[in-house]
Amino acid sequence: MFCHAPLAEHGDEAELLEYISERIPTAQVKRGAWNRGPITEAAFEVNGRTFRARWKNEELDLEPPVDLTAWLDLLLTRLSDSAMQDANLRRSVLRSGWALR
Repeated sequence: MFCHAPLAEHGDEAELLEYISERIPTAQVKRGAWNRGPITEAAFEVNGRTFRARWKNEELDLEPPVDLTAWLDLLLTRLSDSAMQDANLRRSVLRSGWALR
């Protein structure tokens, strides 16, 4: 899957989390008090695997614990594989302007 994620330079992780959370229908997002403000944690369940990103001490903590680029690649690869079998997910992905692999 290919997406036009807004990751121009380091420090844009919060914007990236907002971007992918809005476009992945299975995203579970936690925000600050009263569910407002920026995302504090996001979890994506794809094909039985959980991808989690959360802010911890002003740094983005990822699960599985790899760098951000590898984490995104793993997430999008699993999402692309899952979209091949799930029509609703495929429709959401294609509506977002992403191309399946």
